[in-house]
Amino acid sequence: MSITCKNLSHIYGEKTPFEYYALKNVNLDIQEGSFTAIIGQTGSGKSTFIQHINALLLPTDGQITIDKYTISSKEKPEKLKQLRKKSGLVFQFPEYQLFEETIEKDIIFGPMNFGTSEEEAKEIAKKVIKMVGLDETYLQKSPFDLSGGQKRRIAIAGILAMDPDILVLDEPTAGLDPQGIREMMDLFKSIHQLGKTVILVTHDMNHVLEYCNEVIVMNEGCVERKGKVKDVFKDSDYLLNLGIDLPLITNMIIVLNKKGFQLDTSINNIDDLVEALGGELYG
Repeated sequence: MSITCKNLSHIYGEKTPFEYYALKNVNLDIQEGSFTAIIGQTGSGKSTFIQHINALLLPTDGQITIDKYTISSKEKPEKLKQLRKKSGLVFQFPEYQLFEETIEKDIIFGPMNFGTSEEEAKEIAKKVIKMVGLDETYLQKSPFDLSGGQKRRIAIAGILAMDPDILVLDEPTAGLDPQGIREMMDLFKSIHQLGKTVILVTHDMNHVLEYCNEVIVMNEGCVERKGKVKDVFKDSDYLLNLGIDLPLITNMIIVLNKKGFQLDTSINNIDDLVEALGGELYG
């Protein structure tokens, strides 16, 4: 499912003394099947934008089209429920969404709400709990007896159970330990490889460089740049001027280049960096 925005704007507190433009005339295309990162400083409009993708927020002006569903300031699609099934949004702390007495009941709630039979929903639960790295023995446990990382996996399983075409992730690794972060990002990578469109809001540029193929840069409610990750990250001065930290490997390349090397700043993994260094030192 592709996403197209035309002059999309959103105002909080419209026509009040607290009126604030969170989005300003956003024109944007996100390709179906991409793994797209949305980056920018806090308050740049990232979270506001992604909440338009499944109509949790409606445009103040302009429109956004997700596949065949167009949402504008004047109208919203008749089948809004179906749109929300196709576009799954994982909030920054999705474990706060857990509320049922067992994990199975939490996972099957979404599919059953969309008309799936209880028997079929339970089969789906068995499938998706494995996708998030847990086994079926967890299904009869209480979600409130789990660790923070396990709760997050269960919450994500609940989204996956609805089989969305678009998975939208708002800082999904916040608060996790390094191993949990790696496992979570690898999970999203495997989901993307199934043909899903994945949209990631993050402040961690290392994740963007390693996992994403497209990046959108937002600043003060506007989209300033969009392109391939390697192309946007080549302009390190631009990102630093926006207050966006560079990936560790990119910082290392910049330091090495100041020492006389001529390394490509689009290199995104240590193996390629070692090979490039070897080429310059011994080539």
